[in-house]
Parts: sequence; structure tokens; C-alpha cells
Amino acid sequence: MSISLELMRYYFSLERDQFTLDEDCYEGWVLLAVQQGTFEFHVEDVSGDWETAGFGDVILCPPGKRLRRKALERITFHFSEWRLPEGSTLPTGKLHIHDLARLSSTFAYLREWHEQRTDKDVADAQHLVSDLVYIARRERLNSEHRVASKSDLLMREAATHIERNAGLGEISLQILAEQLGLSGPQLTRRFQAAYGVSPVRYATALRLTKARRLLVETEDTLEVVAELCGYQNAFYFSRVFTQHMKMSPSVYRTKYQI
Repeated sequence: MSISLELMRYYFSLERDQFTLDEDCYEGWVLLAVQQGTFEFHVEDVSGDWETAGFGDVILCPPGKRLRRKALERITFHFSEWRLPEGSTLPTGKLHIHDLARLSSTFAYLREWHEQRTDKDVADAQHLVSDLVYIARRERLNSEHRVASKSDLLMREAATHIERNAGLGEISLQILAEQLGLSGPQLTRRFQAAYGVSPVRYATALRLTKARRLLVETEDTLEVVAELCGYQNAFYFSRVFTQHMKMSPSVYRTKYQI
């Protein structure tokens, strides 16, 4: 499943209301993924009706196909274009990535590269984009082998609940489990099987992605950032952030804020 690609270009877009172009046709393969917000898209000869994509979704558009897109709210996004060896194939259209922890980590490293890049480190970006493509390809293979069952639908419902409430405070997994007709351990076990991470790690990945954006793009105090990301207070937020990012929120802001 290794991916050998030649990166043509990559960029990370800070928050904006709309894409620069409503549509375009590319020479190489294109991967488009939002880190914040949602958008509608249509891939020529791949999508049926227009579809909606948000955080956790990646769009793969093959060479020579027209990609149409329209932001539904303010967005930040990752865009990359690359070539594959002749004869190589990839899934196309929208793929939902269940491993949000890994996706968030790769997004963070790509953004760091974009903000500090030099002509000498293109290989780093190529490696990271290859990782995104690998994740997407693995997701398609997993989905093809995943049995469509009631538990899968329940876990999608659980993930949607976490996505909607991660920034509102602590999420009671016991209450969520009861709403789904499961025990707490059953919820954790099934969620881990479906998404590759526990419900707690899933929520943490969402919160830290939002926190990194707020630290870089706003002047909000740590207290405000903590509250907006669903943490009890700045002290607890700082402890969790430092544990996962290996640096404090203040150091992260100083290092990456433009």
C-alpha cells in the first residue's frame, strides 16, 4: 500500500469565505481537505449529485477531471497536486477518515512545513502528502471490507454526537452509551473498532485541532481558547495540549503565529 508520488504543489489556506476558483481542471492528482468549516463539491465523472465535505473528509480528484467546489461557511483547507507513476490507481471522490488523530497530526505537520518551508525541504512535504494519500487509500480498503451493520450505524451516530459537542464541554460517554442502547464498555470497544481510536481520543483530536487554529489565528487568551474548545479551565487545557503536542500552548503560539 505504499505510495510513490511526485509532489507538484501544496498549500495551506488560512480562513476565508470562499475558494479563489469555483472550479478547475488539473494536470495531476488533487487532494482537497478542509481543516475547519464545510464545503460542497462535485468531481466530474465521479460524483453524482453535489456532496458536502467537512473535517475528516478528503476529496481525491484524478487528472483531467473538473473539480467544482463552494464553501458553505468560513473555511481553512489543505490543497495538494501530485503525479503518480504510470499505471498506478487510487480511489476517487470523498473518503471519510476515521483515524482523526493521525489525520490531525499530518495536517499540523503540513501546516508547519508550509509556514517555514525552504527550497531544501520539499521532500518533507512530499512525505506528508504521501501519508495523507496512504490514509485515504487505507480507508477505502477498510470500508470495502467493513460489514454494514447496526453497530456501524450506531458508531457513526456516536461520532456525529462527539463532533457536535466536543467544543461544548465534557462529553458523558455513559449518557451517550445509554442513548445508543449500549453499555459504556460496549461503546468504547465498538468505537475503537470502527474508528481506530477511543471516543475520548476522538474528541481530544477535534479539540486540539480547533485549539491550534485559535492559538495561531487569534489573540484570544488561553482562558478563552480553553472555553471555546470545551475544556474546564486554562490550566487543564494547557496540561492536555502540552501532553499531546510536546509544547505548551504559549510556546506553540509564539512558534507558529504569523
